Amino acid sequence: MGKRLNLSCRRVLAPSAAALLLLVAAGTGHAQGAAPSASAVGPALALPATATTAALGLVAQPAPLAARFSVSVTAPVKAGAKPAAARHHEWTFVRNAERVALLKGNIDEVWFRDARGLLSFERVFHDEQRVADYSAGELSTLGVQADWTALSSFIDPRELASLKLVSRSGVGAEERIRLAGSAGGQSLSVDWLPALQLPAKVVRQGRDGSVTRIELAQHATTAPAAWPVPGARSAGYLHLDAADFGDMDYEKVVRQSEALDVRSGWRSAHAHD
Repeated sequence: MGKRLNLSCRRVLAPSAAALLLLVAAGTGHAQGAAPSASAVGPALALPATATTAALGLVAQPAPLAARFSVSVTAPVKAGAKPAAARHHEWTFVRNAERVALLKGNIDEVWFRDARGLLSFERVFHDEQRVADYSAGELSTLGVQADWTALSSFIDPRELASLKLVSRSGVGAEERIRLAGSAGGQSLSVDWLPALQLPAKVVRQGRDGSVTRIELAQHATTAPAAWPVPGARSAGYLHLDAADFGDMDYEKVVRQSEALDVRSGWRSAHAHD
């Protein structure tokens, strides 16, 4: 078990509006830092009865699975400048009934669900060997709302439901659903695999010319031995309680984690002394 740092004083922040779950980098060009926006104890998904939602074949608890995703991010093109080369990353996604983890290289994002159905979250910073812990109580204080089905699906089904059904191909385990439309002011296309309850491909294009492309490269019921294991690298890292961030402005990881919180809509931006 990792070392844990707890401080007695805490700063209570006004909860910010919770953002939708977007494990996709949302076209920001910051694939390594994008964090899932989700919740401590969220309401069950309530999707409209449409052809799109019927095609998704959503289940409350998708089967355990490990997957590797290839990610490319092209930054916005500035006037008069040459287009920048796309940055490439490889993400590992692991889910089961108690944990959903997204391992992105330098930063891991891991959600936990306890026997009562309460969710907690940890953000792992490998370069600094630190873990930022968000208890169910702290997520509630921040006003974060989440749904386990959404977390387990890699991309928010509510966002998928807003897209138009373009085509269906294959049957059974080979079925593929193609969806397209716009979300959050961005063009979005998704190839969805009902059998896996995962996207095969996600392409998000921003109005600024940024493009985020995520493609499923491999999947298995159990991760192969060569794949990274959630929690293995961070076993001896120092843990920082997010409830005590106000007393730890000197910690680089605290500033980084708060900045990711702001981007996810979990807290309002504030100046450090």
